[in-house]
Amino acid sequence: IMEQINWKYITGGKLAAAVCGAGLLLFTMSASAGLLTFDGLPNNSEGLNVPNGYGSLEWTNFYCVDGTTNTYNPSGYQAGLVSKHNDIFNGYGNAASIYVNHGFFIITSAYLTAAWNDNLQVQVTGYFRGKRVYSHTVKLSATKPTFVHFGVLVDEVDFDSSGGTPHSGYEGGGTQFAMDNLTVVVVP
Repeated sequence: IMEQINWKYITGGKLAAAVCGAGLLLFTMSASAGLLTFDGLPNNSEGLNVPNGYGSLEWTNFYCVDGTTNTYNPSGYQAGLVSKHNDIFNGYGNAASIYVNHGFFIITSAYLTAAWNDNLQVQVTGYFRGKRVYSHTVKLSATKPTFVHFGVLVDEVDFDSSGGTPHSGYEGGGTQFAMDNLTVVVVP
């Protein structure tokens, strides 16, 4: 039996709690939460753009690489694997972005690894409705993934890498970084 609410006796605190609860329910019902391991991309996707719509997000200058079989061995692509075989990287070491055309997302965390240079710096900048709401620089290793906790509500995140010194024993070079196990909640 559903009890009828007498709004006349609802205090401000109870009303706020009711509104927040209703908002959370709507948020939960329409949100798309997930761990993006990039292992769900087709096996022949190495070197191809991460497709728009993957994980309900849009992707600019992110490419897929199979860290277990690629020709760049050894490199941070192997060292950066957290899940089975794929991670993604910023093409040519240039800036890369994740965004949504409508709605917003909460970028929770990811594992980042320098592909070639030790002490690679990655500037992560988050935007919401055109305003910068997050900015943090992460220094990465080329031999092990770094867990990065973001925990920010955005509609765009830009990744810009620079610097570092070539890792001894790696034949390649550049300012690429690998990303694996990105956790996001997308709200359309």
